[in-house]
Amino acid sequence: MALTWPEKPTLIGTRITRLDGLAKASGKAKYPSDMLPEGTLFAVMLYSPHAHAKIKKLDISTAQSMPGVKGVVAIAQEGATLRYHGDDIAAVAAVTEEQARDAVRAIKIEYEVLPHVVTEAQAMAPGAPEIVKGGNVRKGRSQDNGKTGEAFAKAEVVVEGKYSLPVITHVCLEPHGLTAKWETADKLTVWSSTQAVQVVAQELADSFQIPVANITVLTEVMGGGFGSKFGADVWGRTAAELAKSTGKPVKLFLDRVQEHLAAGNRPSAAGTIKLGATKDGKLVGLIADTHGTGGSRGGSNFPLPYVYDVPASSRVHSEVFVNGGGARAMRAPGHPQGCALMEAAMDDLAEKLGVDPIEFRLKNLKPDDFHTPIYEAEVKIGADLIGWREKRKPRGQNGDGPIRRGFGLALHQWGGGGTLDKKVSCTISADGTVELKSATQDIGTAARTVLAIIAAEVLGLKPTDVISNIGNSTFPPGQASGGSTTTPSMAPPCLDAATKARDALFAKIAPALGATPADLSLQGGKLLIQGKPSISWKEACRKLGTASVSEIGSAVEGLASTGVGGCQFAEVTVDVETGVVRVKKIVAVQDSGLIIDRLTWDSQVYGGVIMGLNYGLFEERIMDPGTGVMLNPDMELYKLAGASDIPEIVIHAYEPDEQKARGVIGIGEPPTIATAAAIGNAVSNAIGVRVTEWPMTPRNVLNALAAASKEGKA
Repeated sequence: MALTWPEKPTLIGTRITRLDGLAKASGKAKYPSDMLPEGTLFAVMLYSPHAHAKIKKLDISTAQSMPGVKGVVAIAQEGATLRYHGDDIAAVAAVTEEQARDAVRAIKIEYEVLPHVVTEAQAMAPGAPEIVKGGNVRKGRSQDNGKTGEAFAKAEVVVEGKYSLPVITHVCLEPHGLTAKWETADKLTVWSSTQAVQVVAQELADSFQIPVANITVLTEVMGGGFGSKFGADVWGRTAAELAKSTGKPVKLFLDRVQEHLAAGNRPSAAGTIKLGATKDGKLVGLIADTHGTGGSRGGSNFPLPYVYDVPASSRVHSEVFVNGGGARAMRAPGHPQGCALMEAAMDDLAEKLGVDPIEFRLKNLKPDDFHTPIYEAEVKIGADLIGWREKRKPRGQNGDGPIRRGFGLALHQWGGGGTLDKKVSCTISADGTVELKSATQDIGTAARTVLAIIAAEVLGLKPTDVISNIGNSTFPPGQASGGSTTTPSMAPPCLDAATKARDALFAKIAPALGATPADLSLQGGKLLIQGKPSISWKEACRKLGTASVSEIGSAVEGLASTGVGGCQFAEVTVDVETGVVRVKKIVAVQDSGLIIDRLTWDSQVYGGVIMGLNYGLFEERIMDPGTGVMLNPDMELYKLAGASDIPEIVIHAYEPDEQKARGVIGIGEPPTIATAAAIGNAVSNAIGVRVTEWPMTPRNVLNALAAASKEGKA
C-alpha cells in the first residue's frame, strides 16, 4: 500500500514547542563558534583595507616570531590583486585572540592602490576605470515574449518609472567560520556554522585530498545563514590548514566587520519599467531595462515580469561589476527585488487607471496558473484582516496634517520543493529508545523538531520521546538547508523510516504476543492488539531482547510538492515633515501545503516578515565613493529594526483541504518576499507620490516629496 500522511493525525499540524528551544534560550546549546577543543588556537584574518589594490610586498616573518603565534598562512601572494575592501590576505593562529590580532598588525604589506568603482553610478559613468575585463557593465541578451511594439500600440494607459533597491548584507549573528581539529594525519573533525554539513565535508576532502569519509562536520545548531553558508570557504580551508601545520585545533570565525564586507550580500536591483494597459485594466505589455550589482563576481539577476500575466514583454538586464564583496543566495534569491519593482509599477499603473490596486491585480493574474485561485482567496482574506475596504483611501487623500496614513499590498510566489535522494534512519532499541539520524542540519527552522514529530506520530509517542540526531556529515545523506527545501526533502524519508521501523518491530514481537503484525498498532505510548491497549511502548520494545530494529527511509512520491503563493498587506504612517515611516500593521497570508508543526510555521512567517520589514525600512550597504570602503560594517550604523519598530503582525495560513493534500512544501523563503514591496506601496499611498528608492528612510521619503514638489506633483 502506498505510503501517505495520516488522515487523522494527533501531532502533525498542532503547535509543538521546539525540542532544542530551552537549550537555545538558556545558553546551554553549543553553537559551532562556542566549541573549543582542548588546546584550541585562535585565528584572525588580515583583509584588504582598500577597494582595489595590488600586493607589491608581503612579509609575514615578523608576525611568525610574535609571542604566542603558532602559525601564519599567506592566502594572497605578492602580485595578487585585491578586488574589494575585506578581500582575504592572510591568517594568523595564536594561543590567544589578542596575540593573533597583534600579529596580524605586524604583517608588513605594501600596496599599489588602484582606481576603484564601488557604486553602480561610479561603475556606469563614462570613463570609469575598468575593473573587469570587458567592461564594468555586461548587458545580457534581451528577454522577449511577444511583440511589445504592437502591444503598446494598443495600450491606452501607460506608466514609466524608475525604481531601485540597495545591496544589503546577510548580517548573520553567528559569523562565518569553523573550528578544525585533525584527529590523525588524514582524519579531520570540524565544527562549522553551515547550512550544508555534507558540502563542507566534500569541500575539505577535495582541498586536502583525503576521503570524505575521513571528515566529520558537526553543526548541532547554527546562528543564521540565510543562504550564505553553503561551504567551508577560504576561511574554513585556512583554519584546517593552520590546524594541520600547528598540530592544534584552530578556531577561525570572521569578525563583524569582515562578516559585512566579505561573507555575502543580496545584490542590488534597479530598473526603468514601462507598463501599459487598456482602460478596462488589462495589462498589454512591459518593457524593462534593469541592472544590479553582485560585487566583483556578478549574479544580480531577478525574475521580471513577476506573478502577473503580461501578454508581451521585453527586458534587458545588465550586470554591473563593482569593487565590493560578492553576492550570495539570500532568502528567496532574486524574488524580493523582482517583487518590489513589479509591484511598484503595478501600483503606479492602478493609480493612473483610477482603479483599486486589489481589483487591478486580480484582473491580471495568470489564467492557467494554479496559483491564481490561491491568490484570489488569499487577497480577500488579507484585505479583510487589514481593513482595506473601510480604511484605505486613494493615493494622497489621507489627510492634510503632517502624519499621513497609507495602505499597500504585494503578491509573491516561491518553489519550496524537495529532492528525492535524501535518507533518514530510524532505530528502535530494546529499552524503548527511538533515534533518528540524517546529515541535514537545523539552521533555526526546527528541522530537528519536525522529524521528531513525524516519527512520534507514526509510533504513537510524544516528540520528546524521540532523539532527533542531525547535524553530522557522517549520517545518512541529508538535505542542505536552503531554498525552503529542507522539510519537503526530509519529511517524506522520515515518515518512511519510522513506518518501516514500526513494521519491523511488529514483525519481531508479534509471535511473542500471540498475534500477527496486522493485529498491532501504537497509540498514546501503548501497544494495541486489535485496537485494544495491551502493554506500554517500553514493554513492547523489551520483547526485542538484546536486538534492535533499524531502517533507512527514502523519499516517496506524493508526500511533498512544490510551488506556493502568498500576499502581504501593510499599513503605515508617514510624517511628511520628517520623512519618518512607521509600520503599524502587516498582514501575511501564506499557503504552504501540509503544516507539520504550526508553531514552527508561525515562527517562520513572523521571521520572514521581520526580515522583509528590515529590507523595506532600514537595511543598505553604504559605500564611500571616494575611499572605496564600506561606511557601516557594524551593528550600529548598519540599521536593523529594534523592538519598537516591530508592528502588529497578523499571519494567516491558507490551508483548504486541497492545499493539505499537496503534502509538505517549504515555508522558509516566501514570507520575506513581499514585505518591502507592500511597505513601499503603502508609503506611496500615504504621501501621494512614489518613493522610488528603498529603503523607506527619511532621506528617500523627503527626496521623493521634494522632487514631486519641484515638478508640481505635490
